[in-house]
Amino acid sequence: MLRLDGAGRAFGRRPIFSGLDLEVAPGTRLLLSGGNGAGKTTLLRCLAGVLALSRGRATVAGHPAGSHAARRLVGVAFAPEQTLCSGLSGHDNLMLVARMRLPERRAVAEVARIEEEFGLTGYARVPASRCSAGMRARISVARALLGEPPVVLLDEPGRSLDADARALFWAALDRRPALTCVFASHLTEDRARCDRALELPVRR
Repeated sequence: MLRLDGAGRAFGRRPIFSGLDLEVAPGTRLLLSGGNGAGKTTLLRCLAGVLALSRGRATVAGHPAGSHAARRLVGVAFAPEQTLCSGLSGHDNLMLVARMRLPERRAVAEVARIEEEFGLTGYARVPASRCSAGMRARISVARALLGEPPVVLLDEPGRSLDADARALFWAALDRRPALTCVFASHLTEDRARCDRALELPVRR
């Protein structure tokens, strides 16, 4: 489902990662680990196609990362506490994305379903600017799953979630066994819930 061939990314003269070969089969949960500055977020952004590799190739189901065909297959939640439209409610943030991915009638039903799944119903009409960091993160992760994309890329989704919200998050993934999920996390408990782990070294 996801593939990297000789992938590398540098910022100026500073290499972040290089010579990375990786294949992630459908339905795999892959944990990205490593210290601060190891390149976990950079790698996720390259897989999503929002940041170009300096060398090598990244594909999603055979499509070049970042291409229209690849983007249609991927849900993302990067910096989950910070990426909502602050002037919109949680519900409207979800509807904004749902309408891009789904027909109107299905979008309404899908948002209602995912609000229930993530325990958002009581907060759905509150402006994102007034939500806690944990609630914003919960909305962002729910947004990534709208439309049931076959791949999700998540950057520290559990960082701001309390125990109950983390339980909802993992239950949502468990209900989607065919989902290919790649996410960065520093939480040791997350390793046991994943099929594979890739540790990236910090380059000085």
